[in-house]
Order: sequence, then structure tokens, then C-alpha cells
Amino acid sequence: MMFIAHDIKASRVNLLMNDYAAGLPSPLSFLGLGESIVRDLGLENWDSRTIPILHSVSISDGRTKPEMERKSGKFMPVETMEDLTGSVHLSLIIDLPGCDRAAQLKELLQTKRIAGGAVQNEDIRVESVTADGSVFRKIRRGYAMLRPDTERLNHLQISCGTERGLENIAYTVFPAQREPGSGWFVPVSVGYKLLENADLVPTRIRTRNSEIPHVFAEPILGIAELVSVRNYRLRGATESVLQSLFWNWTMQDDYILGHINYMPKTIT
Repeated sequence: MMFIAHDIKASRVNLLMNDYAAGLPSPLSFLGLGESIVRDLGLENWDSRTIPILHSVSISDGRTKPEMERKSGKFMPVETMEDLTGSVHLSLIIDLPGCDRAAQLKELLQTKRIAGGAVQNEDIRVESVTADGSVFRKIRRGYAMLRPDTERLNHLQISCGTERGLENIAYTVFPAQREPGSGWFVPVSVGYKLLENADLVPTRIRTRNSEIPHVFAEPILGIAELVSVRNYRLRGATESVLQSLFWNWTMQDDYILGHINYMPKTIT
């Protein structure tokens, strides 16, 4: 079932997506939130899909050094400081196959984190919605973070840090002229390219989960489009169009991505 969670407020959200993009929460962080909910509910892993709507993002001006504490005769940091954090006010469209209780989703959201930042408010309103563009009529002003839907941009969506790839993305983010009806293009983290075979990697110490292999990966830079929820492209979207806009985990060969459109054409 598809839900909309209104007015989620989180603080200390990590706004450093990867080595190439910063300033907004990564779209992958909302997929991580959805996956955490899926596992709490005992639903099918990797089945959640999300569309984040950003109402505001404020960068924090906090400490630049971690708090220290004396341990074993030495002063040691007791927290990990991110390079760029902030407060985020957002709404979230989330599709959870197998879940039909809005109250249960609301209860879980109040205990979750978004990119490391704890959800701060208890007055989150969650409601089930129909699977078409009418959902955007229920949302206060904001910008949906989407993968670009124009064929012109598809070949620009993936870069593992190559000079040419970064140049192409820069030209797209800062166009000489915006097309009528287009949103704002922003660089975002869209996934990872594995550098090792997950079935062959050795067991490594200090991993979060001993049952999940630790695999070194390379971050992938792509482009997302921030589109106003007032835009007819969203409000007039049919069910099939809306379904194609959701972020969802896509895994193929050495790639783990947040949307199938970011898959290199040589693979697809």
C-alpha cells in the first residue's frame, strides 16, 4: 500500500552524500529508511519504494570537533562528527507492499533516523493514498527529489569520478538555459559500484553485521531533479508515470543503484 507521511522533522542529518556531492540528504538515505521499516514489519526485503519531498534544509553550525572522554588513561572521542549536517523538514511518499496500517507506520517513523539524523517530532501525520498524481495535491509546498525523466539526461546519470563524467554532470546542473517546466538539477549519490565479489571477500572484523559481507565499493554520482509539488508533471501523473518515479533498490552485476535509469547502458 502507498502512504504519505507529512511533515517529518529530523536533526543532525548527514548532508555529505559522497566524495562528489553534498548539501542535501541523499535519495539513498530514504531507501535506507524504507528498508529499516520493511525489516521491522517482517515484509519482503528490498521491496520498499520512496519519493522524498523536501520542504526545507538548514545546514548546522555546530562543533567541528567531537566531544572527548577519558578512557583507559587516554582521551578518546565519544562521537563521530560528520563533515556536513543539518536539519531537514520533509514529507515522504512510501510504498510498502504488505503493509496496510498507517498507524503502525507512524509509530515506526517516530523511532527512525534519516541519514543518521533522529526524527524529532511526534506529530507526523500518515495516511494511505491512491497511486496517482493526486497524492501531490495533499502535500504542502516543497520539492520532490526525482530521477530526471528526459531521455536527453539518461547518458549523463552515472559517474565514478571520471573527469569527463564530472564535466557532463556539471554542464547539466548549470545549464545555459532551463527548459520550460523543468525542475532544478542537482548532483546526488545514486549508488555504488562494487570493487570486490561479495561471495569471495574475507571475513572482516568490526563489521556491523557478521552475516553480511563487508565489500569495498566506489560511490556513484548522478543527477536528480527537484520538481515542485505544484508542477502539473506531478499533479497530473498517471499511475504508471508515478510508479516510474519511485526510488527503489536495483542490483545488477557490480552495481547497486537507487533507480534503474542510472544503470550504465552497456549493462542494460
